[in-house]
Amino acid sequence: MKTLYLLRHAKSSWDDDQLNDAERPLTRRGKRDCGLVAHQLERNHKKFPQVFCSSANRCQETLQRFRTESDVFDHAEIHITEDLYTFDMQQLLTWLKELGNQYDNALIIGHNPALFDLVNYLYDGKLDQLGTCTFVELEINVEYWDQLRPDSAKLQDLIRPKQLR
Repeated sequence: MKTLYLLRHAKSSWDDDQLNDAERPLTRRGKRDCGLVAHQLERNHKKFPQVFCSSANRCQETLQRFRTESDVFDHAEIHITEDLYTFDMQQLLTWLKELGNQYDNALIIGHNPALFDLVNYLYDGKLDQLGTCTFVELEINVEYWDQLRPDSAKLQDLIRPKQLR
């Protein structure tokens, strides 16, 4: 059994047209939402030993906000990777299938539509959306990451910041 945690980066700004997509920062609302979700995860006694984060600024800033606001990543092994700066589910799935099997669980901080499409590929139900700073926990009925297949996961948790505002 594997557990996959997905966290879409918090709301980011489009205000500065001089920045390329990967450099976009979080908005005020995005920063606030990080605190709301981080505190909820802390209340739920969640801890994440492995965190894999997109190299995009908005994802790294989301990670830093969570680390500042809570202890859920206190003992985490953090991996920042360019491979997770993707909007394509197939690329994300390929990366995940190559993840080392020494990891029984992993948290990915990344982007839509890749995360949304991955949830709906793995989950035996269907989500209608995956808003910014939304957290998803999937329990996946596989022994090895390369065995990931459609409808192999059960939704264990879903935290949307707008439910906490």
